[in-house]
Amino acid sequence: MEPRSDPLTTLPTTAPVRHRLAVGGVAALLSGVAMVGSRLLIGARTPIDMLFDLTGHLLGVPAVFNVIHRLPYGLDHDAKYALFATMALAYVLLWTALAVPLTRLGRVWRLVVPALATPALVGLVLLPLEGLRAFGMSPNNYFYRPLPTHLWAAAFGAVYGLVLLAARGRAAARGSAHDVGRREALGHGARGLLVLVAGLGTARLALGALARAAAQLEGLLGRIRGLGPVITPVGDHYLVSKNFSDPRVDASRWRLKLHGLVDHPLDLGLEDLKALPSVTRSTTLICISNEVGGHLVGNSLWTGVPMADLLEMAGVQSGASHVVLRAADNYSDSFPLAVAGRDGTMVAYLQDGEPLVRGHGFPARVLAPGIYGMKSVKWLMDVEVVDHDHTGYWEQRGWSQTAVVHTMSRIDTPTATVLGSDAAIGGIAFAGLRGIRRVEVSVDGGSSWQQATLRPADNAFSWTLWGFEWQTDPGDYEVLVRAVDGTGALQTSEKSQPLPDGSTGYHQLKVRVG
Repeated sequence: MEPRSDPLTTLPTTAPVRHRLAVGGVAALLSGVAMVGSRLLIGARTPIDMLFDLTGHLLGVPAVFNVIHRLPYGLDHDAKYALFATMALAYVLLWTALAVPLTRLGRVWRLVVPALATPALVGLVLLPLEGLRAFGMSPNNYFYRPLPTHLWAAAFGAVYGLVLLAARGRAAARGSAHDVGRREALGHGARGLLVLVAGLGTARLALGALARAAAQLEGLLGRIRGLGPVITPVGDHYLVSKNFSDPRVDASRWRLKLHGLVDHPLDLGLEDLKALPSVTRSTTLICISNEVGGHLVGNSLWTGVPMADLLEMAGVQSGASHVVLRAADNYSDSFPLAVAGRDGTMVAYLQDGEPLVRGHGFPARVLAPGIYGMKSVKWLMDVEVVDHDHTGYWEQRGWSQTAVVHTMSRIDTPTATVLGSDAAIGGIAFAGLRGIRRVEVSVDGGSSWQQATLRPADNAFSWTLWGFEWQTDPGDYEVLVRAVDGTGALQTSEKSQPLPDGSTGYHQLKVRVG
């Protein structure tokens, strides 16, 4: 009996499994390319993005983060690229395997089943597991607009199905040479994907390094080469988020809702927010995942509306104790009402005098001085006043609930500046709202300590720049730095990893003079 064939394709329903897998691999790759292209061009949220978000949502094992933070600096914070590549590979392998049963179906079902199965997978599995209910119908879903999300998912499934329809069985009959060619093509595609991911990570590190510039400050600090500026340029300020692809928020449609235990709920557009009295302050942000000596810290001029003013407008009711902040990327966190109402906490819409860039939370974000950046929620959409604490996104994964900033200090000049017979180095120190009273430096591996010169902080929310010079001969020196906060407490020398409360310990560096 002749093998049964589909009228629109010559791929027999009895074709070898290896040929079905090859066809499925090509279909999955083309569907994946369509996803990546649509995300880059118009910001569509794709099933691969959702797999990435879901995996990040479910990875709550502290050991996983400890492994990531032991990677060399730069690689740890680009781990999301590796995770995204893994999710893309998982998507391709899943749909490659599904091609075996799907190519046994008739011509109509080869298109219909993937086109329906993909939005069903998104709506009934991925979004509910992420806490957004079936088909993303949760009231807290600010990231995935249900109808466009599922229409795009159906389109990606249809691309896959169309490739299955276009498959030709003649290629299977031409012998093993064509099978080898297919495998080589798929191998080249996989290697190209890995090169692309590696290139993105390398380019990110290289651009960050090239963008750093020295600032000319007064006195000794102005003569130390490599010492950073008081105000971090926007392009140099660190960026961290849980997302591989951050949300694109339409400023004309953006609304900020403040509700809960209040007398007068607020519903503000961006222009409404800008019309309110504002403040501009330099404020230092530091990530809780910053290593000792790490660069996940920056100081910018932020402009926004004090959160205390918004709460006063709304009229907070008795019994309220916390505010819960929700963002457009399905992120949430909280802090006590006392933190929300204190000086310095604001809803910011300008950074260094310009509208926030996408990576910093356009069109508006929270600034909460004194606590780590995980609580300064970006892409802010919703503020709820409640009578209980709320376990936020990172707290669910083992990170600190209070996230109070530890005292830290850092050496920024691995090569000393020679000033006549003296050598000079410098860096930063920060202790949150406690401020910095003193910075001490050791150039002999910790045997003795001497006081550094400080540039006074701009305000109670900003970091302090320090410089130190000493008479010495050319050579390599083991330099350590430590800070004393405004209460007189000495920075702890005990070394700890960032998880769960932020890293501690002295920054130690071999500094070359000569």
